[in-house]
Amino acid sequence: MAHIKTADLNLLVVLDSLFRHSNVSSAAQELGLTQSAISHALSRLRDLYQDPLFVRVSRGVAPTEFAKTIRPHVESFIASAQRAVEQREGFDPARAEGRVTLSTTDYFEVIIGRRLYARLQKEAPGVQLSLRPTFGSLPKAQLEDGSCDLAVAGFYRDLPEGFYQQKLFTDTFSTAYRKKHPLLKEGLTLEKFYECEHALITLQGDFADRFAASSPKKKVRKLKYGSGSFTAPAWTVATSDLVLTGPSALLRAYQEFFPIAVEPCPIKSDPIQIQMVWHGLTNQDPLQRWIRQLIKEISGGLSP
Repeated sequence: MAHIKTADLNLLVVLDSLFRHSNVSSAAQELGLTQSAISHALSRLRDLYQDPLFVRVSRGVAPTEFAKTIRPHVESFIASAQRAVEQREGFDPARAEGRVTLSTTDYFEVIIGRRLYARLQKEAPGVQLSLRPTFGSLPKAQLEDGSCDLAVAGFYRDLPEGFYQQKLFTDTFSTAYRKKHPLLKEGLTLEKFYECEHALITLQGDFADRFAASSPKKKVRKLKYGSGSFTAPAWTVATSDLVLTGPSALLRAYQEFFPIAVEPCPIKSDPIQIQMVWHGLTNQDPLQRWIRQLIKEISGGLSP
């Protein structure tokens, strides 16, 4: 028996038609082929399977016992191939199934992830969403081997060949503090900002202060608490006198669940450009294209 890798899979379309019609002329009419072409295809199928497959009867052809055993597999293959074509030509998220894997930060999860999940539940309930940490660098190998579909962060720079990127939104910086903060009852000023003790978020959880270069002369923040998480500091700020300067969209999300005030940061800083990156491997995939468009749509109202 020949190996399937060397077989012409178009022959299975002929085989499927013969199964359904049990007639060479009817199969030829359905496929737009001549009866001679159908007979030639059947001859090749017999060589492939080493079986007659069909024998002549009074009203056409009838499958052999071996042909009856492979019929469900042939029909399943044709149906799967047809669904793949339909998805390419007219993707329907309501009927989609699969898993989308994103490499990102919990910043993305807080401001977009929950909204993305809600939309998936409503519009594509058969799709799973997997969110993995990006660890501060582009997951190049994972995007290339297909174990990750999309990467979203604000720190991707020059991309290797074969990758695509799209800007999602721009974020600025704000400062958050608990509403009953003893030093900030009348709001945040530059002087009060430097009187307070500070928490900060960095990818490494260290005390690298991105605002140091922008600070007024002789002004240094009192850094007391460093975190590598974009979520945990919400509890710390809400239950202490620490103030936190971080991405504005993130701090506004905190306000939905914690008793904190959020004001523009009194120190200027360059904005964050949030990008999503994907590999050419998934560039034309219908589900992935739809997911990217959905994320872009959700992100549309986040820029200041």
